[in-house]
Amino acid sequence: MLATPSPTPSDEDWNLIRIYHVSHSSRHEFTDFDNLKGFLEKKAAALINGSGPQYLAILNFTEYDLLKLESSGSRRELPGFRALLDEENKTSIIKLMPGTPHEVATGIFGEIFLEERARLGLPRNIFVPSLSARYHLSNELSKEPDASYKPQSRKGPDRFPSFVVEVGVSQSLLQLRQDARLWLRNTNGDTKIVLLIFLNIAAETLTLERWQHSTSPPPRSTRSGIQFVPEKVQLVTYDNNTQQVSGDPLILPINLLLDIVPSHVPSSEISIGRQELLSYGIDLSNGLL
Repeated sequence: MLATPSPTPSDEDWNLIRIYHVSHSSRHEFTDFDNLKGFLEKKAAALINGSGPQYLAILNFTEYDLLKLESSGSRRELPGFRALLDEENKTSIIKLMPGTPHEVATGIFGEIFLEERARLGLPRNIFVPSLSARYHLSNELSKEPDASYKPQSRKGPDRFPSFVVEVGVSQSLLQLRQDARLWLRNTNGDTKIVLLIFLNIAAETLTLERWQHSTSPPPRSTRSGIQFVPEKVQLVTYDNNTQQVSGDPLILPINLLLDIVPSHVPSSEISIGRQELLSYGIDLSNGLL
């Protein structure tokens, strides 16, 4: 039997649920594996059918609970998801991954990104890609990206990626933007670029948004450290109905991707041009839209 959604909380402990606009029917109180599995399977089916949200809230669920699922192999029995965990408030925001869209979108983009890296003469190992890492952010939060790239110069598992990719489908663009803000605000300034890839399957469109730290206003010092202001700096779209790209090329500044830029690099940016973006949109459309 599925748990009844909890009533709307009124205090600050529920900040993430408010920020991510998680409705009552998309909240579940964790009691055991079977109840969680039933809830996620029901919501995943609704998302695939186009009638449900991608972002959910699991109450009384912490990283300890997630680690137990992973160590026992039980997580593999659940629909795919990425987790944002709030340890202080024992609340998790779950982003369902409806299979193919996430794998195709992150996989093809990763190939394009690494091909452009090679074109600039950057060595193969200059970026350390990761699809499954869980990073411990500030404010007792931890987050799993859809894909991330860390400069090879950043040693150790506790170092944050400079570049994060988050993928969304259905009606999740507003929540995806919260993911961008969270990465840019809670990684001590180490995450410099967040790329949002949003697939509107019904409309047959693809939206790419590049987010960075704002320079106007610039970061400011507070008692808790430097406060960064996230900002959307570029919008690129592809419409499969007309096979038109707008807002190209997609620009990824090298000095934000790397801590130390090699002197021989012939350009200050990775530039993904119209043809690559058009091919990306068409490839996604053939498989998904």
